Amino acid sequence: LLRSGMFNEYAAEWSKTHMLTNNFAVDEDIYRNFIAFVDQKQKTGDIELDALYSRPLSDLKKALKRSGYKGAEKEVEVLQANIVREVQKDFDKYRKDIKEDISQGILARYLPESMLIERGMKNDAQVEAAIKLVANKNTFDKILAQGNTAERMGGANSLNMASGASAQSTS
Repeated sequence: LLRSGMFNEYAAEWSKTHMLTNNFAVDEDIYRNFIAFVDQKQKTGDIELDALYSRPLSDLKKALKRSGYKGAEKEVEVLQANIVREVQKDFDKYRKDIKEDISQGILARYLPESMLIERGMKNDAQVEAAIKLVANKNTFDKILAQGNTAERMGGANSLNMASGASAQSTS
């Protein structure tokens, strides 16, 4: 969906009939409208939800046709339909991420990039994890010390070995 530009295309359509409010959030109505928008694009051929698999499956169908395997060719068509259904199930599986992408697409039409980045950081799981890590001094220090301890140990061993070598050669 990201590569196909569907979020930006939907944002353009949404903007034609809606006004952005201060408390804008992608609700279930907007989400359902986006799903219907993508379904319509799929039906008209403007987007292929199975694009990742369509070329290999097409090649397989051609090879089966050349080989005369008509029954197997039909099975590939069934597989293709199943893939589209599986991709559509991903809409529920990744609902939160899709809503965020819809929101970003709509807000990008109204807000400067700096505000979008700031907003994105507030909802970023990696940023949240980093903040938690920095807030917990013990865990933070422990993680930092792991690499340093190994370096100090290696450095100390090198120093001891060098000292031992020097002591042996002077005796």
